[in-house]
Amino acid sequence: MKFKKGVSGNPGGRPKGIPNPQARLRRLIADDLPEIIGTLVEKAKGGDTGAASLLLSRCLPPLRPQSDTADDGISGESVSERAESILTATLRGDLSPTVGSELMNMLNQQARVLETAELNERIRRLEAAFKFSMEACDENQL
Repeated sequence: MKFKKGVSGNPGGRPKGIPNPQARLRRLIADDLPEIIGTLVEKAKGGDTGAASLLLSRCLPPLRPQSDTADDGISGESVSERAESILTATLRGDLSPTVGSELMNMLNQQARVLETAELNERIRRLEAAFKFSMEACDENQL
């Protein structure tokens, strides 16, 4: 089912001219924001864990795990050999589980690219063979 052009999918929605409530609240506190944050900082310094939690969760981005560089110990000619090498290095503790997982994901993506390229080449060869076969059939009918 497609929507008709120019017809609202939500005819009972918010009428035009009605302000967005969140935008209105943001405008109301915008002038007082430095004072509000200052108060939260003072409360956090005084031991208020709720204020500290709010500041940390809203004002500082969460820390993300940092990946180490992969060790030169990853080897193998084929995708499966490299996967085995990554798994072994991770289980040995030479790679962190996060890095091992990231490397396996990249290897999986590489395998998909290689598989797609191989399938495209096979299709190209099949189409060429089919075209040759059709041309031979046409010549035999003459």
